[in-house]
Amino acid sequence: MNELNDDTIFEVIEKEPLVFIDFYASWCGSCRVAAPMFSKVAEAEGVKIYKIDVEKNPKIKEMVTLPGLPSVGCFKNGEPQDLVNVTKEEAFREFVQKMKA
Repeated sequence: MNELNDDTIFEVIEKEPLVFIDFYASWCGSCRVAAPMFSKVAEAEGVKIYKIDVEKNPKIKEMVTLPGLPSVGCFKNGEPQDLVNVTKEEAFREFVQKMKA
């Protein structure tokens, strides 16, 4: 999973037709546990997922309201679509499949 920052996140969102962003913090235990699962599901579903540390990149917190951590946002053609706060594989897979449809 590629790491983004305040400077690169918008380039990726605008360039990729469909992209998922894992919003996390280094102190978040659930984030560390969920990250490998996010990568596994994204690979299985054939989508790209990136991650950004919201504590080190404050600009993104001004743009996105996070329901909790970890949260994954979906962007299509540069536009935000939806955001979920999940740690269960099946729930994340359903979110990815819904966003791909």
